[in-house]
Amino acid sequence: MMPERRKNLQEENVDAWLMSYADMITLLLCFFIVFVSVSEPRKDKLAAVTEGMAKRFGVVELSTPFQGILHSLQAVAETHHVLKDVAVEKTMTSVEMELATDTFYKKDSAEFTEDKMPVLLDIAGTIKSVDYIDYHITVEGHTSDVPVDSAIYPTNWELSSARAARLVRLFIEQGIKPDRLRAVGYADIRPKVANLDEHGKPIPENRAKNGRIVIKVERAM
Repeated sequence: MMPERRKNLQEENVDAWLMSYADMITLLLCFFIVFVSVSEPRKDKLAAVTEGMAKRFGVVELSTPFQGILHSLQAVAETHHVLKDVAVEKTMTSVEMELATDTFYKKDSAEFTEDKMPVLLDIAGTIKSVDYIDYHITVEGHTSDVPVDSAIYPTNWELSSARAARLVRLFIEQGIKPDRLRAVGYADIRPKVANLDEHGKPIPENRAKNGRIVIKVERAM
C-alpha cells in the first residue's frame, strides 16, 4: 500500500500542474482581449470617413481600415478613368498604389502633368482621411533602363528620387503629417518586367511598365 505522505505529494504535483495550465490559458485570454480592443478602429472615425468618401466617390466599404484604403483608392482611379495607368492592390501589411510615370510626370522631369493633378489631389485626400489608424507611407520612384536626357537629373537615381520626393511634398502640402512619410528612389534596379528581350533588344511596353511610382500605405511597426 502506498504511503500516505507520498500519495499526498503526487496529488499536490498534479494540482500544481493544473494551476500553471489554467494561469497560462487566462493570460492568453487576456492577451487576445487587449489585442482586439486596441486593434478595433474607432466607430466615429469610420463613420466620418465613410460619409466623406461616399460624397466624393459613392459608397465605399470601410469594414477594416486597410480594406477602406484599398476601396477608396480604387474609387479614385475609377472616378478619374485612369485604370490603365493605375494599379491598386492589398498585401498582408499594406495597400499599394502604382502610378505610371509616363502619364503622371513630364518626360525626364519630376514635375507633374497638369491634367493629372486632380487625380493626385484626390489620392492625397483619400490617404489623409484615414488618420484613425497608425500607418506610414513610403513613396518609391522607379525608372526603366533608358538613360535620362536632362540637365537637372544626371542619372535615373536622381530622377527616381526627385519624383518620389515631389509626390511626398504634395502630400505634405495637402495636410498629411510629414513624420508618416518617406521618399525612396530605386532608379532601374527593381524592374517589374524585363527591359530587354533574350536577344538584348528593347521592349518598349515593358520599359513603360517599369517607369512607375509606388505609394505604399503600411502598418506602423
